[in-house]
This record gives sequence, C-alpha cells and structure tokens, in this order.
Amino acid sequence: MFIQSQIEAQHPARKFMLLLGLFLFCLGIATVAQILILFLFAEMESMQDIASLSDYNNPKIITGMKIAQGASAIIMFIIPALLFAWISSEKKFKYLKIQNWFSSQSGLAVVLLVFCAMPLINWMGEVNSHLTLPDFLSGLENWMKSSEESLKKLTEAFLKMDNVFDLIVNIIIIALLAAVGEELLFRGAMQNVILEWTKNTHVAVWITAILFSALHMQFFGFLPRMLLGVVLGYLYVWSNSLWLPILFHFLNNGLAVLFSYLVSQKTIPESAETIGTGSSSILLVLASAVVCISLLYFISKSPTAILTEEESI
Repeated sequence: MFIQSQIEAQHPARKFMLLLGLFLFCLGIATVAQILILFLFAEMESMQDIASLSDYNNPKIITGMKIAQGASAIIMFIIPALLFAWISSEKKFKYLKIQNWFSSQSGLAVVLLVFCAMPLINWMGEVNSHLTLPDFLSGLENWMKSSEESLKKLTEAFLKMDNVFDLIVNIIIIALLAAVGEELLFRGAMQNVILEWTKNTHVAVWITAILFSALHMQFFGFLPRMLLGVVLGYLYVWSNSLWLPILFHFLNNGLAVLFSYLVSQKTIPESAETIGTGSSSILLVLASAVVCISLLYFISKSPTAILTEEESI
C-alpha cells in the first residue's frame, strides 16, 4: 500500500513520534472507556461520586476496575501496536516477529528462569523500596510514597480471590492481556523503532526497558521492573520471536497471581511471596543471580525455531 511504503521510508524518529501519538490517542480512549465502565459498575450518578471508587470492599467497584483494566490493556497497548505495524510496514507480522516461534530449549529455559529469578527480583524490589531522594525533593518523595500506598491497597483488593473463577479472571487480566499487550507495544513496536533509530541493539533494549518501567508509574518498583524489561528485550532479540518474551511476561505475572491465591487459601505460607528478602537470604539471592545468568546465556546460544508465514504478510 502507498501509505505503508511512505511511512516505512520515514526517519525512525518520525516513526517513534507516530507510535507515541498512536499510544497517547489510544490512552485517551482507554481513559474514557475506564470512566464509563466504572460509572456503570459502581453505579455512579455523577463525578461527585468518584470518591466511592476508593471503597475496595465493594465487589462491584473491584469488578468494574478489573473489566476496565482488561479493556485498557487492549485499547492502550494492543491496538496502537497493531495499528503502527499495519501502517508502517507492508510485512506487519514479520515486523513484530509474531510469525516466528521459539525453540523448545529456550521455552524450557524461560520457565526455569521465571522460578529461579524470584529471589533476585524480590531482593531488588526490597532494595528499591529503601531508596530515598535528596532532601530538596522530599515533597516529591512523599507524593510517590502516597501513590505507592494507594496502588498497594488496590493491588491487594485485585488479588483477593475467593475461588478458582476469581483466579482465572485475574490470570487473564493481569497475566495474559498484560503480557500480550505490553510486549506487542514495547518489544514488538517500540524496541524495533529505537533499534532502527540508534542502530545499536543494547541501546534499544535498555531505552525500551526504562520506558517500560517508567510507564507503570510505580516508583519504588522501578529498578526490578526495568531489569525485567531488559531481560524481555534480550529474549526478543535472541529468539527473533515476540512469543518468548510474552511467555516470560505471562509466567512472571501469572506466578504472582497464583502465589497470592495459594497464600489466601493457606496452601503455601506467606513467606513464599517474599522469598529472597531479608538479610539472611543473601546466599539465596546470589545463587538466584548465578542461575539466572547461566540460563540467559543458554537462551542466547539456543537455536531459534522459526515458523515463517508468507513473506508478504
């Protein structure tokens, strides 16, 4: 198509701005959709009733928020990524690398990586939570802590699951939709554009990871999420497939949801969710780091199994 050939020939900086514009436009639509969904489920009559949304003990509000989050994942991440690929490349599936699969060795290594990385990720989260800003930024720090506390309460309400149905709903929203949507946007679209712009794989991976973490607006979880973004970026590069980072992302989020459910059912102890934290866990964290590095090295050297569709797609 003419428009695709024209945009494909544009400078990568302009493509990045196009992607950013599509994201912001869809973000606006997602925000409106969220408000409408919350109005419907929370039975709000006007914006003056917005304070009632903080009542996380109201199941109608939590249901509305879950549906709103699911809708946002589709509108805010999946749609702009697919639109960008469609208008900027005649081979949109090949551009996103969703026509490629990954090797069985890499898939198995990623499954092991998710489990083995838990102590290291939890430790980094603990370190990040103790970081402080300079005194002249104390006001900003207090606002960040307040925002984190509000988000923590919302997360706890989201992860309150009474039965298997609640577990499945959370896995779909928090793990599946988030993994597919965020990987399409950040790795499939954004990392490709930044790579085209900088001509440097490492720069593209790290810049995308920083933007990935910053967009979540969880300041005291910035470091572990950024490093997760780095891992996701390299998995995308090494496998030449979007499905490997999607698998890692899905398992990472899904495992957190599953652990929360098992803890609430008293199937496993609460300490299972915080493994790797505390001064007595340093050897476990070091072991986790060594194993993770070894698994990542193995994945980087693993063959890539490619199932290519028609070149014109």
